[in-house]
Amino acid sequence: MSTNADPQPPRLHELPASAYHRITSSLRALARNTLFARAVAEQDAPGQVFAYPAESPAVVYVIHDYGMSLLYGSTGLAGVDEQLLAEVVRRPRCAAEWLQVAPAVWAERLREPAVERYTRVNFRFSPQAYAACRPSPAAAGVRIVRADRSAFAMPGSVVPRLFWRDAERFLATGGGFGAIVDGELASLAFVSFVGDAALEIGIETLPHHRGRGLARLACAALIDECLARGREPVWACRLENTASHRLAESLGFTAAHHFPYFRLPSTAC
Repeated sequence: MSTNADPQPPRLHELPASAYHRITSSLRALARNTLFARAVAEQDAPGQVFAYPAESPAVVYVIHDYGMSLLYGSTGLAGVDEQLLAEVVRRPRCAAEWLQVAPAVWAERLREPAVERYTRVNFRFSPQAYAACRPSPAAAGVRIVRADRSAFAMPGSVVPRLFWRDAERFLATGGGFGAIVDGELASLAFVSFVGDAALEIGIETLPHHRGRGLARLACAALIDECLARGREPVWACRLENTASHRLAESLGFTAAHHFPYFRLPSTAC
C-alpha cells in the first residue's frame, strides 16, 4: 500500500490584500476594460482575489462586491483549467454574479446549463462626436452640481456606495455630478472606476425623474471635467441594456468591442 498522500486537486487560493500586487502586471496587460477588477486589486473597492498557484499566479479570479468578476490566464495544463473553471462556476454565492473571461477559450469551455450567456460592450469615446452632440445647458428648474457626501448615500442599484469603500475615497478619487430638481438629487453621473488616465462612468436616475434627459446632462458635466483634466471617459454595459447603449451614443461613444458575459446564478448561502 502506498504511503504517499493522495495529491490535492488544483484549486484557487484566496490571496490576502498584501499579495494583490502579484496580479497587477497581468491584469493591466489584458486588452480590455478591466477597471472594476483593478479597483479591487488596488483596494479602492471591496472584493476578493483568488489565484492558482498562489505564489506565482497563472490563473486569476477577481470578484468585485458589486457582483462583477473576471477570470483570466491559463495554466497550460490539460484538465487543470477546466477544474478551476468548474470551481468558479460552482462556488457558493448569495447573489447572481456577472463574469467576464479571458482569453476566449474560457468562454468556449463554459457550457453549464444554469449559466446564462450575454454580451458585454466596451465603448470608445470620440471628443469630436461629443462636441457635435453635447447637450444644451440645463433647463429652468434643473441645477447641475458637483457630487458631495449626500451623493454617496443616494438610493439605487448603480450608486457610489456600491463601488467605493467609503465616501472619503469616493470624493477624493472619484466624484461626479448630479442633476438637482426641486431640491432632490434626481440623477447622478459618477466615477465608478479609475484607471491610469481613464474614468469609467456610472449613472443612476431616480425612477420618478427618468425620461427627462437628466442623466445626459449630468454625464456631460462629468465628461467635460474628464476632458479638462486630460482623462478619458470610459463606458461599458450589457448589449441588452438598450437605455445605456443609447445614452452612450448620444454622448459621443461608439461600440468598439463585444465580449461574452456570463450570469452565474445564486446558490444557497
